[in-house]
Amino acid sequence: MIRSYQAELVKLARRKVLLITAAAVVVFAVGGALIVLTSVKPAAQAGPGRALSLEQLAGAGGGTQIFRTAASFAGTFLFVIFVGVVAAEFSRGTIRTMLLRQPRRVRLLAGKLAALLTFAAVALAATETITWITARALAPGHDVATHAWTTLNAAGAAFTDFGAVMLWITGYAVLGMAVAILLRSVPLALAVGIGWAGPFEHLVQNAWTPAAKVFPGLLLEAFVAGGTTDISAGQALARIAVYATIAAAIGAVVFARRDVTA
Repeated sequence: MIRSYQAELVKLARRKVLLITAAAVVVFAVGGALIVLTSVKPAAQAGPGRALSLEQLAGAGGGTQIFRTAASFAGTFLFVIFVGVVAAEFSRGTIRTMLLRQPRRVRLLAGKLAALLTFAAVALAATETITWITARALAPGHDVATHAWTTLNAAGAAFTDFGAVMLWITGYAVLGMAVAILLRSVPLALAVGIGWAGPFEHLVQNAWTPAAKVFPGLLLEAFVAGGTTDISAGQALARIAVYATIAAAIGAVVFARRDVTA
């Protein structure tokens, strides 16, 4: 597993990948902070949904809550990224080469997932930092008080928000990897990923309210948002853990037993 982990990190640490990731982090952090702050209203005027109020942002965790809220809108994008990265290994035939080096398939899969999550964690830390800096610079122009953002309580909130978003990313990574292993084809895997995580779940939710307590994508959204009127964050996390465990088990069994011919 360690060698698989290291090999995957070498691939992810290529200059092109790092430059693209860095650009995406900056664009997302700056754009996300701007979008969230633009939608901020006093608590009396804030409607339902993920919009934050001026009072919430004035608290110690306001700066990183902006980061967490902005991240919650990128779920479909993240899911598609993880699906595409893994499915591409099958389409290009590189997974077969990897298996020649590491025939223990489950270890290879675990190392690959761990490396992807490590890379995601580093990118996430950079995103949170840049979002906080951008939000603090822009906040006065949106009547948001920031004096509590530099306290010890703010540091604790930053770690909490980072951990929550990292768990959220892990859920998408496990589900995305399972879909990629089952389908193998990049176009097909991406079509399913975009269709399911994008419009399908939300369309069903509009017609069937309990969908918010059942579908994995909606549960992940509810968790990272800190809970909704339909389900608490704790309940959402527990159900996501069940989905992730099942997806990981199915993905591991299929990957271990299915022939790789490409």
